[in-house]
This record gives sequence, C-alpha cells and structure tokens, in this order.
Amino acid sequence: MRVIIVGAGKVGYQIAETLSRELYDVIVIDQDEEVIQKVSDNLDVMAIRSNGFVAQTLNQLDITKEDIFIAVTESDEGNMLACMSAKHLGAGVAIARIRNPEYAKGLVISKEQLAIDYIINPEQSTAFEISRMLTFSPAGQVEDFARGKVQMVTIPVEESSPLVNLSIKDFGHIENILIAAIIRKGQILIPKGSDQIKSGDSIYVVGKKPDILKFCKSIGKTPGGVRNVMILGGGRIAYYLAENLHYLGISVKIIEKDLERCRELSEKLPNALILNGDGTDVDFLKSENIQQMDAFIALSGFDEENVLIALLAKQLGVKKVISKVSRSNYIPLVETIGIDAAITPSMITAGEILRFIRGGKIVSLFLLLGGQAEIMELIAHPTCEAIHVPIKDLGFPKNAIITTIVRNNKVIVPRGNDVIKPNDRVVILSLSSEVARARSFFADREGEIKHGFWNHFKSNRDFTAH
Repeated sequence: MRVIIVGAGKVGYQIAETLSRELYDVIVIDQDEEVIQKVSDNLDVMAIRSNGFVAQTLNQLDITKEDIFIAVTESDEGNMLACMSAKHLGAGVAIARIRNPEYAKGLVISKEQLAIDYIINPEQSTAFEISRMLTFSPAGQVEDFARGKVQMVTIPVEESSPLVNLSIKDFGHIENILIAAIIRKGQILIPKGSDQIKSGDSIYVVGKKPDILKFCKSIGKTPGGVRNVMILGGGRIAYYLAENLHYLGISVKIIEKDLERCRELSEKLPNALILNGDGTDVDFLKSENIQQMDAFIALSGFDEENVLIALLAKQLGVKKVISKVSRSNYIPLVETIGIDAAITPSMITAGEILRFIRGGKIVSLFLLLGGQAEIMELIAHPTCEAIHVPIKDLGFPKNAIITTIVRNNKVIVPRGNDVIKPNDRVVILSLSSEVARARSFFADREGEIKHGFWNHFKSNRDFTAH
C-alpha cells in the first residue's frame, strides 16, 4: 500500500511524517523546491518536485487500487481535480481538502460523482473542536470517545493548585479517572506511580464525563456556563464557529479589520454582532466590554498576534481564552503562559486523515502537542494479542497507556489485573514513537499490513517531473 500526498504544507507534511514512522510507503508531491527539499531532508519518504495536478506526474506513479491518494494543496478546485484524475487512473481511495464554505454546504454534484471518498474541511473541524472546548470551561483540550461515554481533558496546574507535588499513585483511590499523561516543559510524559505533578504542568485526565466534572470541582476548577464569546478575526473558522455557537444558544461578537469582509459576515451571520475594528487595540476591546466576555477566541492569521491578544484578554478578566496557532511547535509554550488552550488546524486535519487511512478498528484519533503523541479509540479484534491477558502481563509499550475500556456501555478505568475482551472499545494514549506497536496489540494478527517493498526506492531523491 502506498500513500500519495499532493501538497506538502503543514497538513501534508504532518501526515507524511506520521505515516513514514509507521513504515507506510509514502510519496510526497509539491511544486515548491524548498518545501520538497525540507521533506527530502527530514522524512523517510519519496519526495517529487512537480505539479500534482497534471497527467504526466500521475501517470509516472503507476497508480493502482492499492494506493491512497490525498490532495491537500491550497486550491480546493485543484484538490478535487487531482482526486478525480487519481481515481480515473485506478486509485483505491481519494481524499481531498475542501475549505470553501460554499462547497461545504453542498456541491452541485456529490462527492461520489466527484470520485472523492473523504472530504476534509480544516476550518469547519477546528470550529467544532473549539465549540467542544467551550462547553467544558475548566479544561483546555477536550476530546470525546466511545460515543461520548469517555472524555479526555487537559487541565493546567497552577502554583496554588492542590495537585502540586501529588504523586500519580495518590490518585489510585479515584476509581473512575486516570492521569494519562503530563505535559512538562513542552514534552509529554507517560507517568509512573511515583511521578509527581508540578506547578506549571498540564495533565491529561481521562474518564467518564461526570467523574471528570466531579474531579475538576474537587480541585477548584468549577465549570461555568459560556453565554457570550468574542472572536478576533473574521475568517472561515470564525464563520463556522459563530454558526455552531448560535446553535448552542451562545451570543457572538466578531472583530474584523476588513470592512468588506464585515459586510459579508453580516449577511451570512445575522445572529452574530460583526464589529469593524482593530482587535489589537486595547481601548477598542475595552469599549466592546471584553472584560464581560465568558470566552475570547483569537483567530487572526498571525500566531504572535493571537497569543498576545489572548493573554491580554485573560489579564482583562476573560474566563477562558483560546488561541489559534499554525506552528505546532508553539503549542507547548502557549499553554504554559496562561492561555487555556491552543488549537492548530493542521493537527486536527491530519488526525482526521490518519484515522480514515488506518481504518479498520480505529474509531477516533487525535494528535497531541504538535504530534508528539496520539490518543485513539480502537476496537479490540477477537484474534488480537491483547485479549484475555491481564494488562500487567501484556508487555505493553512503556510510553503508551491503556486509559479506558468500554464494555457493554460500561466504562472501566483499568488496573493491572483487568483484561480486555473481544470487541471492547479501548482508548489508548501513546507517544508517537510507540503508536504502531501499541496499536498492533489490538489488530487482527492474520491481517497485519506488510510494508517494505518500496524501501529501496525511498533513497532515490532525484526523481523530478515537470
């Protein structure tokens, strides 16, 4: 099986990096020489500098039904055209990034007629993720698993928190939650019982939603309802987010510099208040009562501006602030300086595509902290090596953890003597280096994908089509 990626921007690069670690045979195509050089220098993939939309490039790849074709360039129309071409040449699966809201609301022809198996919209997915964060106000990142029965939240640990200096084993008496990981100085740690939580850490807590709510209240993180939200930036994410929040009964103010864009948003979002102004102007923000907002979301096109204004909003008294950052290496920093959550559209999009590619028994998947780790929900195959063996005896990777088991609608936070049974839903958190091994414990032993026939081509970095 080959994965052919057209477009080596943030999303394409992330997908290629993750899949190449798992020994998939990956081909990356991009017209930009510098981008292709970066891919070639850093990833174990075949990098081709060419136009991925033209027949000559695609014909040279000898595409077959075993291939997965992914088009994630900046052009929606180009991505659709590339997928149609790849399907015509025989590709088994075609995935396209389509971002235009008009396309998202409905194409003249269906995705089946377009020969696209899966459509992703980074802005729409990002807006949905932010909406979820706002519905659970004490936490940063929030992810749901097992049809909402299991939740993972990220909780920052301030100096005054009762969690400071507690060891992980001290949480053993709390049966229905698990401290699955710790973020410390920009790194994710899978903790052992003797590890202590420190001021400045953030912790990933997994369990049933009611139990997580109870835990948050016990440490002084009482949830509060979000009734009004101010958004900096009137781009596509803001558009989708405003629609989502209106549906949830939350009032929205959007601040946008461009007057013409303000007019467009006013027509499309009659229930939101659209303000034409400079969202970096403190006096302007105060005049619009930012201090009375329950949440502030920074969605401008500049990472540094988003971070600074989100910090300012926090200082002015906003309860919850979220900042969009395009550079994944900013995430560890952002969440340690007082911002409740940082969100990266490329990470969300890459997670969606990876889940679709891996298919099989992977139900959901999210990349954490710029791709340092993954948390995923799988269904244990009846023949997998994990079933009927006490977890303590599995030999599970040390940098991965089984956080929850869902069986017959019952959520189990497992201990060493618990066993996994066929078709259990299992939520695991793993550092990226251990993902393939951790996932293999739950796969069909007879159906494992074999890789390697492409390896002797990967060293050939001189292939260039024009």
